[in-house]
Amino acid sequence: METREVYIVSAARTPIGDFRGALSPLSVVELGSIVAEEVMERAGVCKDCVQEIVAGMIYKGGQKGNPARQIQIKCGFPESGYACTIDQQCGSGMRAMEVLSQQIMLGKTEVGLAIGMESMSNAAYVLTNARSIRSGDQKLIDTITYDGLNCAICDYHMGRTAENIAEKYNITRQEQDELAYMSHQRALKAQAEGKFLDEIVPVTITDRKGRVTVVDKDEHPKNSSLETLGNLPAVFKKDGTVTAGNASGINDGAAALLLMSKEAVEKYHVKPMAKIIGTASFGVDPAYMGLGPVYALPKAAEYAGLTLNDIEYFEINEAFAAQFIGCERELKLSREKVNLNGSGIALGHPVGATGIRILVSLLYEGKRQNITYGAASLCVGGGPAIASVLEFL
Repeated sequence: METREVYIVSAARTPIGDFRGALSPLSVVELGSIVAEEVMERAGVCKDCVQEIVAGMIYKGGQKGNPARQIQIKCGFPESGYACTIDQQCGSGMRAMEVLSQQIMLGKTEVGLAIGMESMSNAAYVLTNARSIRSGDQKLIDTITYDGLNCAICDYHMGRTAENIAEKYNITRQEQDELAYMSHQRALKAQAEGKFLDEIVPVTITDRKGRVTVVDKDEHPKNSSLETLGNLPAVFKKDGTVTAGNASGINDGAAALLLMSKEAVEKYHVKPMAKIIGTASFGVDPAYMGLGPVYALPKAAEYAGLTLNDIEYFEINEAFAAQFIGCERELKLSREKVNLNGSGIALGHPVGATGIRILVSLLYEGKRQNITYGAASLCVGGGPAIASVLEFL
């Protein structure tokens, strides 16, 4: 069976909010709905053409069933459409895009929305054994850690996996802090130059007293210093090197892509931003989960008929500075070709959203640079990293 070509027609993201910050009053469904509406408006096509929505997120506890379907109905997409919500930890958003692109390749869908979304501020606390309680005190579990930030396989925090990488590659505390500082400086510079204006949809929030707030910029970038970063204590290991300053944040946000087959692009007379030409996952030792992009990126490039030397620009999420530096060393990357506007350390890491957020950032930065091939990748808790390669049009 001949497969169909898949195109990205429009792309947008919310600002990234800090934990319990400006976006915390909004549910994950509300965040996802905002970007869903925005990509449709940017594409200039009607909602009736959208047959499928695939959304990625981690923290579904308390959000009711199948948030992708909730968005589909809330936003007025056809009831006859289909929707599913995917969890692949930090790769959830990009996996949502991959699943949808494969549906289009197979001819099962012509037009669809891929959404990555997370409200870590609204992640639930749970009583895991509540149905068997008879008496006595019980432990309340924070799902932010239990369902995401702690490795289910290694049974320790993801920050410890970054410490493992730092030890493996002899990555110093200073190197990690310098990477973090660079990330923040790049993000602040991008904000000052208005680089994020194209990719961000402002979010309007009305509180209970009717006061209106418009959130139109990322909250997480900080004008810190190397001295300040250097004074922060190690968090995950005694005498360790990973700190709150050289790790990504806990954040809220959403991002979306409108995907179409070549036939749909021609039918609706739209101009695509890029073509999806390669996606891949690759699993690594969970204790070194941050190294996954080292293997997922060349695999995705191979599927696209390319090598990494053909890729002109990369977005690789900074879950931790040590993790990024480990990938950077193995892939022999130039920092002038990666994350020019900051990444997870500076912008934040709303985990289910980040996989699509980095694709949105790749699309707009790639357009500014007039590149032909770009790639995005991120590590994933438990080890199965994911990567995508785009051809710009």
